[in-house]
Amino acid sequence: MNKDEFEQIVLDTLKELPDKFKEKIKNLDIVIEENDVQPDLKNKKSGQIKFTLGLYQGVPATKKPGKINIMPDKITIYKKALEKVSSNDSELKGNIKKVILHELGHYFGLDEKKLRDLGY
Repeated sequence: MNKDEFEQIVLDTLKELPDKFKEKIKNLDIVIEENDVQPDLKNKKSGQIKFTLGLYQGVPATKKPGKINIMPDKITIYKKALEKVSSNDSELKGNIKKVILHELGHYFGLDEKKLRDLGY
């Protein structure tokens, strides 16, 4: 998938968020990293190679201090890794949305267990 199509899916996903969430997103950058990310080490239990598909960096909204100016939070979406774990464009589109929502979950203070319980 070309970068413009990929970016449009990211933008469409953000536009589709309910207003009550969009209104709470402040000081957040979303970056698409084109380059491949080295896969993490094999999962000891399953032996499968795991890829980093997205990464949230920042202070979750639930932990932010008052009105102190801080650096923007950042979500990085890894295009090549997402393409590797998707078998077609339709699956890729779904995976992009899932990763965006997963990383936004971290932004809103949800941990990995809660996100897994929610299906992300």
